[in-house]
Amino acid sequence: MTLREVTAEAGVNLAAVNYHFGSKRDLMAAALQSRIEPVNKKRLSRLSERIAQHAPAPVPLGEIFESLFRPIFETARSEDGGACFTKIVGRAIMDPDAFMGSMHRELFSELVKIYIGELQRTCPELSDDEVRFRFYLAVSLMIGVMTDTKRLKNFTSGKFSSDDIDTVVQQLVGFAVAGFETTETPKLK
Repeated sequence: MTLREVTAEAGVNLAAVNYHFGSKRDLMAAALQSRIEPVNKKRLSRLSERIAQHAPAPVPLGEIFESLFRPIFETARSEDGGACFTKIVGRAIMDPDAFMGSMHRELFSELVKIYIGELQRTCPELSDDEVRFRFYLAVSLMIGVMTDTKRLKNFTSGKFSSDDIDTVVQQLVGFAVAGFETTETPKLK
């Protein structure tokens, strides 16, 4: 999509967009940031509440993943632009462009650092590499479920839908916790 098409759809002047954002990439960065930052703030707020609640003990795995998963599913299923949010996230994740790599680092590096730190506190028996790899798998699963809404319904013969946030989050949390608790996987080199 060209910047002219974007401005025409938005009903704004191309010169104004260039003035405020500078380029299509900067406009896209601002759009991503405006959608992702509120989700990340909710995640970190929920995790902080759990940390304070359990201090000085580590936060249980299920509560860590609940704080990570629930905010994004609530946003994705909201009536206030949830479908648009899901498309933006899907596109951002699948785009191999270097720009998206830099956006991922900008939008998620602090969040990942905090979650990895809490997972390491909760799972001291796992190496740093194992925590990071398993966290990557949990996040990938979350993104797959969020962006591929039709497959869940198809796989379960219509019994479950990704619109049922509580069931989806409960199942994702259970799966992620099981992945972190297993000792059956070979150690990473």
